[in-house]
Amino acid sequence: MNEKIFDIFEKKLEELKGKILYRSIKDIESTAKMRITFEGKEYLNFASNDYLGLTKHPLVVAAAKEALEIFGVGSGASRLLAGGTVFHRKLEEEICKFKGAESSLLMNSGYSANVSLIPALTSEDDIILSDELNHASIIDGCRLSRAKKFIYRHRDIEEIEKILKENDCKGKKVLITDTVFSMDGTLAPLKEIYQLCREYDVLLYIDDAHGTGVLGQGYGALRHFGLQSESFVVQMGTLSKALGSFGAFVCGKDTIIKWFINSARGFIFSTSLPALLAASAYASLQIIKEEELLKKLWNNTEKVKGSVEKLGLKTTETETPIIPLLFESIEEAQRASEILKSFQIFAPIIRPPTVKTPRIRISVSAGHTEEDINRLLEALIRLYQQLRPT
Repeated sequence: MNEKIFDIFEKKLEELKGKILYRSIKDIESTAKMRITFEGKEYLNFASNDYLGLTKHPLVVAAAKEALEIFGVGSGASRLLAGGTVFHRKLEEEICKFKGAESSLLMNSGYSANVSLIPALTSEDDIILSDELNHASIIDGCRLSRAKKFIYRHRDIEEIEKILKENDCKGKKVLITDTVFSMDGTLAPLKEIYQLCREYDVLLYIDDAHGTGVLGQGYGALRHFGLQSESFVVQMGTLSKALGSFGAFVCGKDTIIKWFINSARGFIFSTSLPALLAASAYASLQIIKEEELLKKLWNNTEKVKGSVEKLGLKTTETETPIIPLLFESIEEAQRASEILKSFQIFAPIIRPPTVKTPRIRISVSAGHTEEDINRLLEALIRLYQQLRPT
């Protein structure tokens, strides 16, 4: 093949390196609670979405092992062929109860769900309203849709209503929003959005990936805001964050779920989740209901947030266990990450184009012990001392 083709990519990669935007993979060698090992060194993991520390919970692991013994490692087929099991059905039934929905469907990942469900939900006669800071999977799902798109300013209720008032369509209007914005830790103004959708007859699609298992006593963002899962609400969520497993789900009115079964390409044309993942997620839902881990999660979160505020470190208006530390430059963020690393804390930087402002995204978990939190707090003090303006 013509080597000039590869020269193009080599040049682009060098440009990324020059701008300190080059990404590389760091595979961990082992895990033990909230500790990870890579390159032969152990670190406290403050970069995980395992908010409740359920990934290695004995009951979750036992459930996975039981399903593994019965069905093996892979599912071997799509759900519409022979890839589904009783564990899939049992989990979908439990999700319906957990989310207060008529029906639900398992998907292979949050990204796959959004890029499959949003195009299936909309047509060229429809209008989509999407928050400017929605997750990349929502952005890509909207791009794949043939509907007309309106990107509204982040959490701007007045602009949402203005768009709804001024734009008619032959079909339906669909508003799509994250419930928790994963790079900022902030919440969508869901109560106001919910009321607008009801008033203007709009279908509301919420991505509750970082809310499920965390907000509303673990039941998610709707419960957090005191809202019901009515027929105009479609809820998407993941099994891979607070639930400690892998995969995703969508739930809502039975008619909508049946339509997804018949039209969502990521569901129809993908091998289904292994049964062991469905079984482990089901076990996690039972544990979440007990609320003990949730109490610990929020106690840990308040300790870290309190320290960040007391030190005057720049952050967002976060209302969740996601606590970003914001920096003026990538270089400054790198220095901060190295300071944390010297305390054996793993918290890599997040840089453009993922976010506009470079940051370290601290993710707190119920799996962090008091000793773990104290070590982070000591590291934050050192970070403040070494990076504060003179």
